Amino acid sequence: MKTTKKAVSAEAIVSSEATAESAPGMVSVQPLRRFMDGDVFRTPQDEAFTVSRQRAADLKANDLVALVGDAPDNKMSPQPDTKG
Repeated sequence: MKTTKKAVSAEAIVSSEATAESAPGMVSVQPLRRFMDGDVFRTPQDEAFTVSRQRAADLKANDLVALVGDAPDNKMSPQPDTKG
């Protein structure tokens, strides 16, 4: 069976989204413009993909992506949990 690059990248997107839900510090982003992300060419028509928070900040600073996934909750919660 021959697999195409699109099929392989679609599988990678699904697995990376599952990783984002379980891995702290990962965020889902949607491309706004065309750009090369390593060896992958990202376009606005692509599905959202998962990157580290630092990489997301870099891409967003260059107006290449928009954040679509929820960022992990702040570990320094302003309201401490108290024992009742």
